[in-house]
Amino acid sequence: MSVTQIEQALIVEDAVSDSESPIMRIRAVRPWMWSDVKELWDYRDLLSTLAMRDLKLRYRQTALGVLWVLFQPLAGAGIFSIVFGRVAGLSGEGYSYFIFSLSGLLVWNAFQSTLSKASTVLISNGALVSKVYFPRLLLPLSTLLSTLVDFLVGLCAFVVIALSSGWMPTWTVLQLPLWLGLSLGMAVGSGLIAASLMTRFRDVQHVLPMLLPFLMYATPVAYGMTAVPADYKNLFDFNPMAWVVEGARNAFLGRAFVPLGWFVYAIAFTLLVLVLGVVCFRRMERNLADVL
Repeated sequence: MSVTQIEQALIVEDAVSDSESPIMRIRAVRPWMWSDVKELWDYRDLLSTLAMRDLKLRYRQTALGVLWVLFQPLAGAGIFSIVFGRVAGLSGEGYSYFIFSLSGLLVWNAFQSTLSKASTVLISNGALVSKVYFPRLLLPLSTLLSTLVDFLVGLCAFVVIALSSGWMPTWTVLQLPLWLGLSLGMAVGSGLIAASLMTRFRDVQHVLPMLLPFLMYATPVAYGMTAVPADYKNLFDFNPMAWVVEGARNAFLGRAFVPLGWFVYAIAFTLLVLVLGVVCFRRMERNLADVL
């Protein structure tokens, strides 16, 4: 067994005896325990450092810098408005198609960005992982800060543009943290699974960028659920991200809450993906430094 495997297979706990001398308690790793959550909390300073590093490096040495945060959702909504609103002739359901598509795109971008970054964060930090011990789960979690900043900037742009178009917020906007949380939970869980697979099968980093556009068009981001043909409605219904995006759009536009049954389904699926992601990540973690 290599030194790295021994490090991953053992957890060292520090304590102080009555004589105030340090004691090292060594125990075998178990699947998931409260002590693992406590360890994440103990390393919260490192989490904030990694998150700030990701945020600072993201747009360093770019000509537009932080303006890319605005350009990406606005350009996407503009393309959707032309292709789906004008060429395909789909309805914005009482709103300009730009506002309609942007309201769904903001939550989808949060999901896609988090999934993409979480899936590759172990590969991109291979040198750090193989030389220093820290809870490896901090790396995918550290990607959330930049996602939230991007979402907030996009949200501000949406509010400014929508207000100038006659949109007025209602109490339904208070639901946005719920739908954003579900999208991030889904992304983190999926990212943990993808990151676990990517450490052994580098093909995943090539497959995922091709898969995400297909998933986006299978989700009502650029169109509403009412535009889905009846023959395909059942397939779209069982896509949990479809109801997350639709719920976020309803919150933006002041419409009714999604059907309760599909809301519960989205929550259950998100929790399932999160648990599965953590289990896969923990199983892979023991040999992580040896395969990077």
